[in-house]
Amino acid sequence: MKENNTSKEVVLELIRNSNTFLIMTHRRPDGDAISSALAMFWYLLDIGKSKQSIDIVIPEYTKELAFISGIEHVKKQPAMEKYDLAILVDCAELRMLKGKEYMELADKTICIDHHEKEKFYADYNVVNVDVSSCTTIIFDIFHCVAPNYLNCIATGLISDTSLLTLNVTPEAMDIIKKLRELGVDIDEISKKLTTKSDRTEELTKLVIKRGKFINGNIFCSYLLQADLLEDEKSLTNVNHKLIIQELQKEVEFETLILLIENEAGEFKGSLRNFSNIDLNEVCSELLSEGKILKGGGHSYSAGCTVVGSLNEIFETISDAIIRKKQ
Repeated sequence: MKENNTSKEVVLELIRNSNTFLIMTHRRPDGDAISSALAMFWYLLDIGKSKQSIDIVIPEYTKELAFISGIEHVKKQPAMEKYDLAILVDCAELRMLKGKEYMELADKTICIDHHEKEKFYADYNVVNVDVSSCTTIIFDIFHCVAPNYLNCIATGLISDTSLLTLNVTPEAMDIIKKLRELGVDIDEISKKLTTKSDRTEELTKLVIKRGKFINGNIFCSYLLQADLLEDEKSLTNVNHKLIIQELQKEVEFETLILLIENEAGEFKGSLRNFSNIDLNEVCSELLSEGKILKGGGHSYSAGCTVVGSLNEIFETISDAIIRKKQ
């Protein structure tokens, strides 16, 4: 029996009564996903759980996120045969969970997330789509002042709001204020999140060069498998969020459609919007019409998986966005 909207009290008791933990997140993890996983790690240590009882399993992540507090404790696969509790963070759908087969190793599972869900897959679920990041939910539930925990909370929040410029709720700003008061260097974290490698800068320039506008303010661009280095072809080492942040500095657009080809020949789409339309609804409609394979997210930021020619894909998604504006 899956429990939706699990209360804080139940969550805290569930963790208190568990002794071994598996922490996982979604494929191609971003700053909020990794920070949420590591915030949970630091919280568990703070309440007296041992390092040996916790496995954080994140098989791959971009090098530019290697500064996040506790990254050295991340493992590529579980080290134990059984866990009392699996904690799944920032993962909207089971299909997105990296290592979903490992859920079977846990007696109980809990999902903490801020994305739209069609159905819940964990035994216990704490989902709030109105907040700015998954770390925002974690901060609300788990009261902890350990410096590493607080740094992770800040990193996830700053990352998922594109440096506090996108979907910044009053609650998010209150948290940033509290974190500053508790000694977190918000400016330093922001600096680290915008420190791009030469390779990310190279890919960004390519995306800008190839870009075109549809309907005046929808900026469309792409990267192909042929553009990527061998260790980038799985897309895990392509920091698409940092590319998008750089695009925002260089290109003036209202809506962004960025397509990156994966090893299966599909395109992983990243959508961003700065006008009053709901990208999650756009993806849902396209999915119901059979025009994309997968898709969803937030009103301001969503992702999709789609096949076809680039021009056809751009036109299909753009048409859906334009219809929403009318």
